Amino acid sequence: MNRLLPLCLLVAALLLTACGGEVNLLDETKLRDISLMTGEPCEAPCWQGITPDETSYRDAKLIIEGDERFKIVEEPEPQEDSLARSFTFAEGENPGCCQVVSRDGENVSSFLLQTAPVMTFGPVYDRYGEPNYAIGQQVSEEQGYVALMYTERSLVIYAFVANPAGGSLATDSPIIGLLHLGASELQQLLECTSLFEWAGFTSFTSYSGEDYNYVGEGVGDEEACPTN
Repeated sequence: MNRLLPLCLLVAALLLTACGGEVNLLDETKLRDISLMTGEPCEAPCWQGITPDETSYRDAKLIIEGDERFKIVEEPEPQEDSLARSFTFAEGENPGCCQVVSRDGENVSSFLLQTAPVMTFGPVYDRYGEPNYAIGQQVSEEQGYVALMYTERSLVIYAFVANPAGGSLATDSPIIGLLHLGASELQQLLECTSLFEWAGFTSFTSYSGEDYNYVGEGVGDEEACPTN
């Protein structure tokens, strides 16, 4: 916990897939929320009144605790050498879906929402336009996702791709997760990650592999971007 989100995409990817047993990215028990499309009650990077860098960790907890749809299911004790804190919450009696993180223990630094497939990328694209960057991750032969970065919104959207070896990102690709970032997390992501520039609705393989056309300045620098 003393270096939360050293690689934002990696941590989010682990949370998206670390459910144990057989992975199902189209998980109906995750958060059923369409506010990214409606903009209600607030637009990204805000969600339910929580905005990275602006909302205190305490207030974020109060917002979640005050909403009858949610319950906090885990809040680890801070480590002795760290101010960082986090809590995980669930919707109803479902397993945990979402995590709120604070680096300094005072303000929200980032939060991840694992979502049920109730939104598709097309309407979100119509609302927010083209993402800046993308990168794909194959989870199994049948399942993969493309992480889509909107830097001006400090937002990463995860879109599901079926049969990734031959599949494509499309307007009907279900959204399975959202990562909202504070300024320092966004800066670290751009500094420490290799990505692909947005190339449109195209094959999954166009956004995977190692033929990157964006490489962060700190990639390969263990001091600037530690890998463990």
